[in-house]
Amino acid sequence: MNLKSTAAPTALAGALLASAAPLYAADVTFERLLNPEPHNWLMVHHDYSAQRFSRLETINKSNIKNMKLLFAIAIGGTSPNEALEATPLVEDGFMYVVDGWGAVYKIDVRSGTQGRILWKMDPGQEKYGRIRGVALWGNLVISTTGKDGRVIATDKDSGKIVWDKNLNDQPEVELSSAPLALKDDIIVGASGGDQGVRDWIVSLDPKTGNVNGRPSPSLRPVSPAAKPGRTGTTPGRPAAARSTSPVPMTRRPT
Repeated sequence: MNLKSTAAPTALAGALLASAAPLYAADVTFERLLNPEPHNWLMVHHDYSAQRFSRLETINKSNIKNMKLLFAIAIGGTSPNEALEATPLVEDGFMYVVDGWGAVYKIDVRSGTQGRILWKMDPGQEKYGRIRGVALWGNLVISTTGKDGRVIATDKDSGKIVWDKNLNDQPEVELSSAPLALKDDIIVGASGGDQGVRDWIVSLDPKTGNVNGRPSPSLRPVSPAAKPGRTGTTPGRPAAARSTSPVPMTRRPT
């Protein structure tokens, strides 16, 4: 990736607590995702309830006013107007976060006073994108590459790419949402509907990246003469195709 700009890199800042943790963390199992340890944040929404609720009580209503910046880490590229839209994941004192270029970082934050980048996986993404996070499964960090349309599994310990799956099937398709890890599936959804993309949801085998199943939505055109305000139309914009009914995956995740 070749970026030319004098703009400052995006900074990742945190107010963190120190914790004792081994250098190599345990595999992230389905059972751990169902019942994450209180000190860990293993999914973008914390757990499958998607409530983003933490049971930790070190920071509470009485002391939150005393929070202050402990350290900041410069990540990302050097092009102007970059921003971090991803939710970092934390497992036993190690943080995993992705920037807008699809680069994934493993950061040691165990001290609570500084962050040390242990590795960076740079997929060579061509276009800056909106990427919302990664997923943890087994010993892998699963990430997407935005407008490149790829899903990548990176070894959590070494930072080496294990598999790289290209799902780019349309010019404007974008993979911006964080993947969702299940027991035997990685769920990825396409975005770009505002650019005319026929979106889909796909299930990947987390061990190989092979596709388990992708729905082919039944679409029908919406008449351009349809009145504004009805489903499938927006005043001032051309009508687009829309799904008439949900179509299940060819293989249901467990």
